[in-house]
Amino acid sequence: MKHKKIAAALSAAVVGAAVFGRIRYAAGKRKPKAERENDVQKERLTEGEVREYLLRLFRLYEDSEFDDFAEFSGEGSEPGEYAADNYASQLFPYIKENMKDVMMLEGDDGTGNEPFDMTDELFCYPACLIGCEIKELFSDRFVLCLENEIWMLENGEFASVYCVSIGKDGGRLSYRFLDTYIRNPGDIPICFADLESGFTRIIEALKEGWKPELP
Repeated sequence: MKHKKIAAALSAAVVGAAVFGRIRYAAGKRKPKAERENDVQKERLTEGEVREYLLRLFRLYEDSEFDDFAEFSGEGSEPGEYAADNYASQLFPYIKENMKDVMMLEGDDGTGNEPFDMTDELFCYPACLIGCEIKELFSDRFVLCLENEIWMLENGEFASVYCVSIGKDGGRLSYRFLDTYIRNPGDIPICFADLESGFTRIIEALKEGWKPELP
C-alpha cells in the first residue's frame, strides 16, 4: 500500500510539473560557479576512489552476501574487498562516462528529445546511476513505474532515490526525489543480489560494445 500511495500522489505531482514546466527545490541547487571551479581537481574521479566508495557501500550489506567471493579473497582480507576491487575495475569506464548533472524532472518527447529545459538538480554534485529496481508497474492507457535507485555521487556519497515515470506513445516523463543518503544498512533500497545483477548487465554491455542500461 505504501508504494501505491506514493505512486498515486507523485503521478499527480508529475502532471502538475509538466504543466508548470519548472520545479524549484533548494536542496537540488548547484554550488556557486566559483566553488565548483575550485572543486574541479578534487572531484576528478579515479578507479581507486571508485573502489573505496564501493567498499564503503558493500560494508553496509551483510557479510553473507559476499560468500561467493570468499574463495578469491586473500588470507586476512574481506570478501567485500575483493568484490570492490573486481567491480571497481570493470565498472569504472561506465561510471566515469555516465557521471552527469541529475535533473529532478526529465523526459523524452518520443523522438529522443528532452521536452524540458530544466535547471533544478537533484544533487549538488554529478552522479551516476549504479542500481535500479522497479517496485511497481501499471499498464493501461499509459505506463506508470515507481523505481528505487542507487546513485553514486562524484564526491563519494551514495543516494537512495525514488523515480516516478509516466510513459505513453513512446514519450516518457520522469520525476526523481531524494529518499536519503546511504549511510546505514537500513538506508539501502536494493538488495545486493539485485545490485550485482545490474552490475553484470553493465559489464556485459561494455564487453559487447552496447550502451549499458539498467531496468
